[in-house]
Amino acid sequence: MEKMEFEEMRNQFAILKKQLDKQEIISNRLLRETMKAKRSSINSTERMCYVFVAIALLLTPLNFYTHAWGLAFSIVTCLMMLFCAAATYYIHKPVDDLNFLTDDFATVARVMAKFKKQYNQWLYYWTPILLIPWLGWACYDFGWKHAPEGVNPLWMCFPLLIGAVIGGFIGLYYHFKAVNAAQDILDEIQE
Repeated sequence: MEKMEFEEMRNQFAILKKQLDKQEIISNRLLRETMKAKRSSINSTERMCYVFVAIALLLTPLNFYTHAWGLAFSIVTCLMMLFCAAATYYIHKPVDDLNFLTDDFATVARVMAKFKKQYNQWLYYWTPILLIPWLGWACYDFGWKHAPEGVNPLWMCFPLLIGAVIGGFIGLYYHFKAVNAAQDILDEIQE
């Protein structure tokens, strides 16, 4: 009788273990699917960067007809856009290479932490270094150098500054969207 109870308990433990293993597999799969969904937020920031770079590069030939900007400014702007696209590719490449369904969590966490750090460094260090001189040059080139006769150069700079503020808000939105998605993935892994 004891042997029968022991066998019955053993069978129940085996059934319980199978159920727990199934739950762990399901929970692991759900976690990986959630991380994969969060990557779409990160990828949307990458795509948006490429769209803005493409628009800026496509508008450059228009300047050769309008002469609203100096040639040197247009060339430097194109080079800066290409540099930003290359930096975006470099920062996003490890995330793009991740396979959330098969890569181990330690690798995913390492890549997400590095992505987040590099993305924040780009915002806090590189963006002001590139944007402030570029915006000053744009105001000088468009407002003072190419302003129509009788128009106050400050009025010519006003649309540029409004565009910079709107662009800044769009950039910050996408920056924090990507950083928050990376942090959400890190938080999911730590739980």
